[in-house]
Amino acid sequence: MTLVGICGGGLSEQAELTRSLVAALRARDKSVSVIAYAGASTEIDIPGKDSYEHRRAGAREVLAVSRLRWALVHESDPPARPEMAELLARLDPVDVVLAPGFENAADVSLDLNGEDGAMHATHAGQAETAFQLDRTEQITDFILSPPPEKNP
Repeated sequence: MTLVGICGGGLSEQAELTRSLVAALRARDKSVSVIAYAGASTEIDIPGKDSYEHRRAGAREVLAVSRLRWALVHESDPPARPEMAELLARLDPVDVVLAPGFENAADVSLDLNGEDGAMHATHAGQAETAFQLDRTEQITDFILSPPPEKNP
């Protein structure tokens, strides 16, 4: 599994790049999951729904289930952003995990803070490569390529 951290730029830029990378990776028959940071106070569950009300009543976890999908809502006590290893352990194995808003512990890092629509990409902290944000296929190639060999 390759973890791709996406940082910098605005949240909408991160979300747009993530959507286009999901599509590009799926087009290459790669399985993909996304761990998206929703912000400290974002409400994930919908007020008025039973699952929301059960959680508000004190349930530590609520597993909302339908025929098409399920979602686990977990209350952190004390409030804290979970470590990446804990989040990855909750996912089924996939080829690539995209993590907009997370920049630590990634196999591939995409930094959107470049100038003129450019971003910088690195494999495991090695030398940077620059891409234009609209070059989704080149970025996908980079993600799927093995990291360059380190010189001794």
